[in-house]
This record gives sequence, structure tokens and C-alpha cells, in this order.
Amino acid sequence: MSASKARDILGTLLDRVERVPDRTRQPAERAPADFPSAAERAAFDRLLADAERQGAISVVKGRGEAQHLTERIRLRDAVRLYEFLGRIPAVERARAAVSRLWASVAPKHTDAVGARDSIIDGWLRGQRPFSISFEQADQAVEFITALDAVLARDPMDRRDLRTYSGQTTGNTKLLERYASRIINFLKQIGRLDADLSDNEAMASLGLEKFSQPVLLAGPVRLAGVDLAGLVYVGLPPEQAPAIEPAGAIRSIITIENLASFNRHVREALQADDVVVYTGGFPSRAVAAALVAISRWPGITRIHHWGDIDEGGLRIALHLTSLVSIPVLPHLMSPALARLHGSPGKASRKIDLLPGHPWQSLATFLGGDDARFLEQEKIDPVPTTTVEAVS
Repeated sequence: MSASKARDILGTLLDRVERVPDRTRQPAERAPADFPSAAERAAFDRLLADAERQGAISVVKGRGEAQHLTERIRLRDAVRLYEFLGRIPAVERARAAVSRLWASVAPKHTDAVGARDSIIDGWLRGQRPFSISFEQADQAVEFITALDAVLARDPMDRRDLRTYSGQTTGNTKLLERYASRIINFLKQIGRLDADLSDNEAMASLGLEKFSQPVLLAGPVRLAGVDLAGLVYVGLPPEQAPAIEPAGAIRSIITIENLASFNRHVREALQADDVVVYTGGFPSRAVAAALVAISRWPGITRIHHWGDIDEGGLRIALHLTSLVSIPVLPHLMSPALARLHGSPGKASRKIDLLPGHPWQSLATFLGGDDARFLEQEKIDPVPTTTVEAVS
């Protein structure tokens, strides 16, 4: 402990002023009780004495036998202490960082502009919006650049994540680096479902290293090729929305988990059914394919089979938001959960209007007797409640 320790304490006094600039009492710090040597104690006291002579601080000595020892250091004049330490006030550093941010990035999307402005406002208030301080102006520039690229992306853009990142921001890994911050922001402003994982959220935005094929089965045709004779097919993401019916279609069913999809297409698939694997929350490619399928002539509803839990319900509700026709539960009833499920803590309440296809399940999962059921524990069965359509 020496002069450097004294400077640290003086710096702490200014830190406290900057955290609470409108405080009514000047902050004080207690001096160390012990020093490795008399020389280090003397160096400590000399620096404090210099600061006191300049009117920056007051040194409070002990009493009685300790009257020669420094007990406490109290701030007297912050401006003089800034000068003594050669330190620039935080508000001035924040203003400089704001100027740098303004000059370095000009987002085009309104939500990215809003994020930039919230950073600026936060810095000037002494805050760290998005966990970025004004001393991390480079990070703020990168974050806004990445966010703007994500928000401005054309839904039909099929470039993989790193190609898109490199061609729009100049850095192939920039979107990955700031993915969590971007996703949290988009959840806060309601552009993403709050319960999506980072990977699910990125997939829903169409931002994947390479999009997974869209897996489906049934009497379908793509580019003139009839695929009905295959157990299932994996369609390139960019071509999946061009899928067409290759015959009369009795029902459409979406399946959340891969094991259940594999079992259903082998054990329960009817000749005139179309089955689509969502992979949890559907990627942008799966969503585009489902929108296209929902517009086929005669298709009036879709069935969905997933886990009976809060996540499964939210996936189902997300599907309902994608298409303009009803999405109905398949093997997702409170009765099945009571029979085969496991007890668990009630889910967050999701209020749905009476008569909504998922209202009874939402009420059940939000109740004290909630039980949860992984769909793999249930054997697949065909949908039987939908009349044939063509």
C-alpha cells in the first residue's frame, strides 16, 4: 500500500460522486489500517497531503494515540480532485462516447434507431444500457450495426448466417457475437416470443449457419416431382414454400419433436395426410412452408402435436400466429396429461378467449393440478376428426 493505494481511494470518491451526482453529503472513504512498511505509509500520507493542499479532500486524523494516523478521507471539491488526478469527468467522457456513436453508425431500421437512442440516453444518465458502458463505445457501434442488419433482413433472403453477416456488416461473426443482446432486445420490444431460446430465435429470424431442410411426408409435389412414395423428404429451405399437393389431402399435421415425427410417418401416416416436422419453434423456412400449405385449396385447419407443457403450448400458439386457418390440438389434451403425465409447477398463465382451440390446455397448465407430458411417451395415431378435403 503506497501512493497508488491513495490514488485508488481518491478515484473511488469520484466513482461514488458519478454514481450519485445529486448526493447531499460528500462521500468519504476509510484509510487502510495496516501498511507493509513505514515507507509505504509515508508515501500514502504524502499523496493525500498534496491533494488536501489543493483543496480537493479533507484528511481526518485519529484521536488520542492515533492522532498521527489517517483515519478517513473525505471529498471536499470534486472539480479540484479531477484536476489533481488528471481524470476527465464521467459526463464529459459519456458525451465524447455519444459523439463517437453518432458519427460511427447510422441505422436505417426504426427499432435500431430506438436502440441507439436508448444507449445515448442511458450513457448520459450514467447507466449501462444493454450492459454496454460509454467506455465500450466500440461495442455499442458493433451492436447497433448487427441489430440493424438483423432487422433489415429481407424474409426471402436465403444467405446463411455468416455470409449474410459478412456481406452486410463486414464481419462474418458479428451477428453471432451480439446474438444474445439482439434477441433480448427483440423480446423486450415484442418482436420475438419471450420463451424462445437463442438458437430458436435466430432460426425464426432466418439466421442460421445453414438452414436445416424442411422435413415432411405425404402426397406432395415439388418442381414437378411427386414425392408421395417416400417415407419423408427433406426440402431445401429456399424451395420449401413452393410445395404443392399431389392429390386429395385429408389432413395436415405438424409435429414438434423428431422422434415423434419419425414414428408418426412410419406408424400412423395415412395416404392422404401431410406431416410437417417443426423442430420445436419453427424456423423461418418451416414457417414459410406452413403458410404456403395453409393456402392450398380446401385446407381449412391444421393439427399440431407437441409436448404438453408451457413450451409446447407456446409453440402451438406461435403456429396459430403464422397461418390464417385454425390450428387444433392433436394428442395434447388435459385428459392425456392426467393419464400419462408427471406433476409439475404450474405454468405462467396464458389467457385465451373462451372457445379458442388451446384455451382448455392453457387453463390446465396454469392450474394447481398441472401435469406435463413429453410427446415421445405417447404412441402416434392418425388424426380422425377432419373430413377429407381436396
